[in-house]
Amino acid sequence: MKSSDTPSRIIGNFDMGECFCDVKCIHGHEVRMFNIDRGHFVACDTCKTYISVGANLMSSWRRENKDIWQRNYDSVSGYKFFEFD
Repeated sequence: MKSSDTPSRIIGNFDMGECFCDVKCIHGHEVRMFNIDRGHFVACDTCKTYISVGANLMSSWRRENKDIWQRNYDSVSGYKFFEFD
């Protein structure tokens, strides 16, 4: 099966795509990726939602610190968190 024939996996308002770097909002809103410790997340600030896309997949978290992770956590305060089934 070609990747273009693979059905998308929708979780909440997120189309999970083929990998964590393909995650999009199904409404076409811009999304942002951020870390909290080793965890990687994608948020849609328009929909006020976010989702975990994995942990320790990228080394960027190693160049960050607890202050950055706290700001990232605070940036999604009150947002709905979608979990994988």
